[in-house]
Amino acid sequence: MKYRGIVEGYYGKLVSFEDRKIHIDLMSENQLNFYLYAPKEDPFLRSDLNLDHPKGWLEDFSEFVNYAKIKEVTIGVGLAPISNNKEHIYNKIELFYKSGVSDFSILFDDIENHFSLESQLDIFQSCVLTFPDCSFNFCPTVYSDELINKGERHLAYFSDFTANFPKDINFFWTGKNVISTSQSQANDNVLSNFAEEQICIWDNFFTVDSNPEKLNLTDCHYIDKSYLASKHLYLINLTGLVRTDSLIIEIFGNFVSNSNIAFEKILLKHGVNEGLIDMKDLFNPAVDINLSEKEMNKIHNIMFSWFHPLKNEWYPYLHNLKNWGKK
Repeated sequence: MKYRGIVEGYYGKLVSFEDRKIHIDLMSENQLNFYLYAPKEDPFLRSDLNLDHPKGWLEDFSEFVNYAKIKEVTIGVGLAPISNNKEHIYNKIELFYKSGVSDFSILFDDIENHFSLESQLDIFQSCVLTFPDCSFNFCPTVYSDELINKGERHLAYFSDFTANFPKDINFFWTGKNVISTSQSQANDNVLSNFAEEQICIWDNFFTVDSNPEKLNLTDCHYIDKSYLASKHLYLINLTGLVRTDSLIIEIFGNFVSNSNIAFEKILLKHGVNEGLIDMKDLFNPAVDINLSEKEMNKIHNIMFSWFHPLKNEWYPYLHNLKNWGKK
């Protein structure tokens, strides 16, 4: 079975379980079947892995997992082991397993105390052996082309990774860049000694945490469909902007399911201003933007005449476009 879905894996505010259920509903309606819970702002998955979530939160999470199961959406959890204390990791996996989760990702991305691949694999494989009824994915420290030559440690890590990473473990990759604006077979060139299905895609195209002045929004034209079909797991990272994320889920679901609903129709359904729909290419990173004074005035007028909860999420991006154009 192939998995297509979303990952709550951005830097930004945590959303409520009610909002997550809305996203589960949209995923179910759009033939998306996997939700990875891995927010960077949840300390109990990262810096405080040794501590448990509050009892009330765990009860809400268990109910969320059951809700998703009814909707035929699998919930996975991503754990980032800041320390190499295996007991802390085992305890956390056991806790989530009791909540109904059997899919886990062990994430070594964006961790400052730079583990060696050997120590990372020791942790990962010990989890696999300790929990044979669970499935595990791996995220390496170097998870995109652009990170390979970031420094000597990164280059050495990637050399070790390509030479020694087991061929029976699935791992995450974001593409040529951390935020890749193209997802195609060319992204796998540096990973030629791995099977296509082994490479799981963590797609950051829509995320805003590393570039808060720019909002990317297209109809997934940047994804090659044959490339998507070759992957066992393909996840779109969200933004933490709840209404924007609902829109993104429907855009991706429409692409995956080949529903062929017009992009403009989806935008309109989610409350995007009609005048802004006419200017939708402003949110396409492949389009070079050089706004005329007329266009800047149009954005200004939209900002003060469009009243919708989505506008409240988009205001900073519209303000940036109006004043500076493309950043």
